[in-house]
Amino acid sequence: TVFHFHYACLFAFYRIMNDSTLPLNTKSSGGKEKQPRRVKGAGVRRGFGLHDWMRLKSTAKDLAQRQGRPLRPITIEEVNEHSSVHNGWIVLHGKVYNITPYLHYHPGGLDILKSSLGKDCTVLFEKYHRWVNVEGLIGSLLLGTLEVDKGSIGHKEDDDGFQIPAPRTTPF
Repeated sequence: TVFHFHYACLFAFYRIMNDSTLPLNTKSSGGKEKQPRRVKGAGVRRGFGLHDWMRLKSTAKDLAQRQGRPLRPITIEEVNEHSSVHNGWIVLHGKVYNITPYLHYHPGGLDILKSSLGKDCTVLFEKYHRWVNVEGLIGSLLLGTLEVDKGSIGHKEDDDGFQIPAPRTTPF
């Protein structure tokens, strides 16, 4: 139900701090330097790993928060309005996803995704995650398809300056 989903989101939001995000005390009582504890993953907290996401995805209902509404065409302007960590949409390969529930489960951490919220991040995704199965990972967060303006095709850029090279016009 909607109540359970909102509860899960609030629970995830309040689980932000744990041992891996607290400052390390590098001196023991004897004055000797302690080695910092090794932390797996760039920004993943305990309880927010891939296994935890897959479990949530398989048990939760309506992660995309469509509330029974069918998939629909969505304009890029509407996507741009959803650019916060509390309401974040992205476009990948012409499909619009509400990735709000997934943000804290991203292996690279929340901060790396913030700049992509409310945007078409297909180029960045292809640059860094080409091998990832989007449907298997966030397919349940699908809201609809991007309504494409015919005049804007082929002019996609991203925040790090990487652009898809133009296709070759001459044979190899």
